[in-house]
Amino acid sequence: MSTVPGLDVSYWQAEVDWKRVHTAGVQFVFIKATEGVAYTDSTFVDNWEGAGANGLLRGAYCFFHPNQDARQQAERFVRTIRDQADDGELPCSIDLEVTDGVSNKKTISGVKTWLEEVEQRLGRRPLIYSGVSFLETNFTEQGQPPAWTRDFALWLGWFPKKYVSGMSPLMPRGWPTWTFWQHSGKGRVSGIEAPVDLDVFNGTTEQLMEFAETQAPVAVSKTHVVSTGETAGSIAGKYLISVSELMAANPQLLKVGDTLTIPGQIATPTTPLRIHTVKAGDTLYGIATKYGTTTAALVARNNISNPDLIQPGQVIVLA
Repeated sequence: MSTVPGLDVSYWQAEVDWKRVHTAGVQFVFIKATEGVAYTDSTFVDNWEGAGANGLLRGAYCFFHPNQDARQQAERFVRTIRDQADDGELPCSIDLEVTDGVSNKKTISGVKTWLEEVEQRLGRRPLIYSGVSFLETNFTEQGQPPAWTRDFALWLGWFPKKYVSGMSPLMPRGWPTWTFWQHSGKGRVSGIEAPVDLDVFNGTTEQLMEFAETQAPVAVSKTHVVSTGETAGSIAGKYLISVSELMAANPQLLKVGDTLTIPGQIATPTTPLRIHTVKAGDTLYGIATKYGTTTAALVARNNISNPDLIQPGQVIVLA
């Protein structure tokens, strides 16, 4: 089974040398952005910008608290992401690890609300992250996960006694497959001094690139019919936008029965990455010549420290 190495980080990893991390072979990262309704990770911006500048595929995640308002948690998360220059290459994720003493029913309802709100605002379907035990104990209805979870890719946390490349994780009951797997919480990676969570993608590098491409944001257009008792503030809050954004798209006076345009992210899928997988006998110069670019451009794009040393199986991003 083919897998692609990645990791996930938060303030626990403090400062990260992202160039060294990428050179070590890490190809993607999930970065903590928010927790609950009031906390933004202090290292998020530096990690987001550093990982992006060094060629890693990025996704952000929110540590979810079931005893706090799900819409407010979604709003804080979306605004934190929107403060950046881009939304990342990978879908974002909800991180399910605690129940805060609430029931399965309330946990499931809150998670569904968060997922729907974030998908609506960011224009792509989030991942669900959780561990095997949590999903089987705290995220079930009559012993099975909610039926709607089949529409969401799973980022699974399960730590084997000894991880071996190519092995498969223990799957929670009712979940058919996994897309990402966090297999260690005590990994060591060049460029990060503290222990770090290690992950893999279920597929090849080419499939990871395709996944990132197909999950990219698409145009989101929404309408809303004004009901009795609604105000500009209540409508804006429902769609996680500001009143000024709503009024800019709808300069008319709001009347019951009006159909409003709800501004959202208008984006087109990004241009697919062009890549070349190194074969025995390849040289960087030969690859550059084949694709009409230069050795220097490939060195810069891929953070290659020694242009005379590339390995079979290494993926070279061309543009």
